[in-house]
Amino acid sequence: MTPEAVRSAGLAPKTVSERYSWYVLGILTLSQTCHGIDRAIIGLVLAPVGKEFNLSDGQLGFLAGFAYGIFFALAALPFGIAVDRYNRRNLMTMALTIWSGATALCGFATGFWTLLLGRAAVGTAEAGGSPTGMSLLSDYFGTEKRSTAIGIWYLSSGIGLAIAFFVGGWIIQVSDWRWAFFAAGIPGLVLAPLLYFTVREPKRGSRDLEPAVDQVAGLSLPRRMALLSTRPGLVHCILAIVLIATGIYGMSTWLTTFLIRAHGLPIARAGLMVAIAYGVLGSVGGFAAGWIADWLNKRRGGFDASRTALFGATIPFLTAATGVGTVASGSLEGTIAFMLACGFFSASYNGPIYAVIVTLAGAKLRGLAVSMVQLGANLVGVGAGTFLIGAISDYVGGNAGVAWGIGVAMLFTLWGGIHLLLAARAIGRSTPGLKGDPA
Repeated sequence: MTPEAVRSAGLAPKTVSERYSWYVLGILTLSQTCHGIDRAIIGLVLAPVGKEFNLSDGQLGFLAGFAYGIFFALAALPFGIAVDRYNRRNLMTMALTIWSGATALCGFATGFWTLLLGRAAVGTAEAGGSPTGMSLLSDYFGTEKRSTAIGIWYLSSGIGLAIAFFVGGWIIQVSDWRWAFFAAGIPGLVLAPLLYFTVREPKRGSRDLEPAVDQVAGLSLPRRMALLSTRPGLVHCILAIVLIATGIYGMSTWLTTFLIRAHGLPIARAGLMVAIAYGVLGSVGGFAAGWIADWLNKRRGGFDASRTALFGATIPFLTAATGVGTVASGSLEGTIAFMLACGFFSASYNGPIYAVIVTLAGAKLRGLAVSMVQLGANLVGVGAGTFLIGAISDYVGGNAGVAWGIGVAMLFTLWGGIHLLLAARAIGRSTPGLKGDPA
């Protein structure tokens, strides 16, 4: 294929400059930031939506969780298969356009069911964001920089939450919750054309230390999943992220409501505090952990999946401890101190653990592996975790209900840390010093 044909097809040449790789990382991070905004905005509007539509905490938890998570889960595996087969730039552009438009349409909701439909559409489209973005990044960055790149990319979760709560809180204060949805959807609709026309499709496996051998051509979905399950420690890593997400997503969604009820804060101030903790500090923590993981590996001679998983295992224990402290503290000052610490740790596991997952999965199965993670994280984590807190709040009742729900959810995050310890042991025993990518 001639250079002109390569460019016209939206494909990247066999080698790309480091500068262009960082540009792609920037565009993908902005896209995933839109993902974070559109997923997080529901957490800010729970109180006014519940009041306007006369909804229980259980119903609000369903809107914030299962309404999104179930449809995300249904779309996750089809997206994962598509990511491993088709042009990822095109898939990302399509998904970004749909989830952004659906978020804006949530502003026209007339009740529980119409808002549920809007959230379902957002969840369906956002299922394509993580597998597509992570697969692209793995072909723009090698193992020596992969944790850092993914850590930077996952800044988007914190940045998106911060924007949603900073800007959304102000919009609700001066207008109402509907305009928060309208504003949340606009950035993605603006970004989609830029992504399509400036990001090129890289060659699969181009940054792996060993050339990818196509072991999956012609395999059915069950056999592809079975092949992934044979990669040492990979199942433990997937289970870990699902369990960690149950606590973190549930807590971040309900924390604004907790601050309003337990400490009597106005919605704008409560949203600001959550934005600082989970947005600003969460972004700093996510970048720092990815950079530290790459620095440790560089000092020890290169990427080691077992060592990276072991480093990542420390983070959920710190997150759970500070999360419980947030809702157990009797004073606002204590709550804020624990919340800031919890926010810092909340996204720190992403860079190291996803670097392990995409490395173990290999170039031909990365999309499916990340989709499996996202399926569980959103169905169980975002879906069940958020609903669980709402259900416990209804059961306990009073201002303490949400606090009890968050405390229980933190046990799942702790459980995830145990699986990362098991992953580190399994990888170390089976593939000591793993530095390359499986086929």
